[in-house]
Amino acid sequence: MKIWALFFLLVSCSWVNAQNYSQVVLSDIPFEPKLAVKQVILDKLTQNQTYRASDPLSQSFIYWTNYSRLYPKEFRDSALLPYLNQQPRLKGKYANSLIEALTKVDPLPFLEPEEKLTLAAQNHVKDIKGNGGSVSHQGSDGSSFGDRMRKVGYKGCAAENISLGKDKLGLSSLLLLYLDINLPDLGHRKNLLNPNYKKMGVSTVQLNDNQTLIVQEFGCEEAPRN
Repeated sequence: MKIWALFFLLVSCSWVNAQNYSQVVLSDIPFEPKLAVKQVILDKLTQNQTYRASDPLSQSFIYWTNYSRLYPKEFRDSALLPYLNQQPRLKGKYANSLIEALTKVDPLPFLEPEEKLTLAAQNHVKDIKGNGGSVSHQGSDGSSFGDRMRKVGYKGCAAENISLGKDKLGLSSLLLLYLDINLPDLGHRKNLLNPNYKKMGVSTVQLNDNQTLIVQEFGCEEAPRN
């Protein structure tokens, strides 16, 4: 028997309040590909205090994001293609363009978990949960993404991805962000494949309807202090 899961993927945001979203319906089949752990990624992450302090789902999402950037062709073959075979409704022009993008892209810089970006993500998931699960890049008090960055004192360029769905491991949510179904500007994908980003903050929370909310912040190197 098939159960349908619903994902809302809000468009990326770089100091603006873009509120477009992508909505897809999926067969509720656990996606658990047999992927060998990249110990070089784990070793680097476990040396990072911000990563060690993160919840397990956030850690998983951070790991898979770095896996996809450092090994894009392996990610294509070992994660994306099996996922598309499991969820054939996702096949089409967005999937084809992602396959092409992952084929062409060179390995990208490692995204180091960063304290201020993580705090911004934590603040936003708490705000969304406290606001009844109403998902937006805008805060419940009307504050913008840029306001959130200023509040935590982050000085570099930054962007944000948000995912809402029934994902317990993080990999399915990441794949859907990459696919950007029905979002022609491919905002999530552009954030994920942006070589200028070197930092990342992630926070997750379970909402009352058994959905998982993931907020992911990206950052360039912070501007030097004057």
